[in-house]
Amino acid sequence: MRNIMTNDHKNWFHQRYCAVVLLLLVSFSVSGCSLYVMAGKMFFGDPLITCEFTKQTKIDLIEDQKKVLVVCSTPESIRSDYPSLNYDLLEQVTYRLRRENIKVMDTGEVATWLDDNGGVWNDVDELAENFDVDYIIHVDIDEFDYREPNSPNLLRGKAFGHISAYEVNTVDEIKRALEIFDVEYTSEFPSHMPVSIEQESATVFRKKYLDRIADQIGRFFYNYHAGDPI
Repeated sequence: MRNIMTNDHKNWFHQRYCAVVLLLLVSFSVSGCSLYVMAGKMFFGDPLITCEFTKQTKIDLIEDQKKVLVVCSTPESIRSDYPSLNYDLLEQVTYRLRRENIKVMDTGEVATWLDDNGGVWNDVDELAENFDVDYIIHVDIDEFDYREPNSPNLLRGKAFGHISAYEVNTVDEIKRALEIFDVEYTSEFPSHMPVSIEQESATVFRKKYLDRIADQIGRFFYNYHAGDPI
C-alpha cells in the first residue's frame, strides 16, 4: 500500500523545515560570528582571500609569472640595534613568495649587490637598471622592536612601515620603475599582553616575530585562505 503525502503533510514538513533553519540562524546570531564562519566552511569550504596587491592593481604575480625583486630598508637607528634585520626580512619574505610559486630574484644576488653598494640604495630606478625583473617590492620598516619599553623582562613585537611595489618598464631604452602599489604596515604582537622572558627567550621570540612579519607582508602579494594560520 503506497503512502500518499497530502498537501497538509507537505505544509507541515515545510513549516518544520523553516523552523529548524530559523532556529539555526538564531543560534548563530547569539553564539557569534565564529559559528557563521564554521557554517560557511562546512558548505562552501575555506574562502580564498584575494591579496591587496591584486585588488589594487589587477595583477596576479603567480598566474602572470612575473619576476620580482624584493628589497628591505630600515633607518640607521634600527640598523644600529638590529644590523641583520634587513637581510633577515629579505630572506624570509622572499622564501614566502617563492613558496607560493612567485618568481623571485635570488636573495644572494640581491645581498651581494647591496654589499657592493654600501648596503643601501637611494633610487628605485637604480634597482630597475641593475636587475632583470618585472616588479620591485620594497619593504620599508621605519620602526621595529620586540622589547616592551621600560620593561626589560617583557617582550612584545612592534613594527611600522610601508610596503610598496613598482612596475619596471623601458622608456627611451632606459629602465624606469613606476610605483603602482603602496600600503601602510603596522604590527603589534601579542596585542593583549607582553610575553615574559621566563616563558620564552628573547632570541626565540624575535625569530617568531620576524616570521610573523614576513607572513603578513607576503599576504599582501599572494592569495590565502581565511583560516590559514599566521
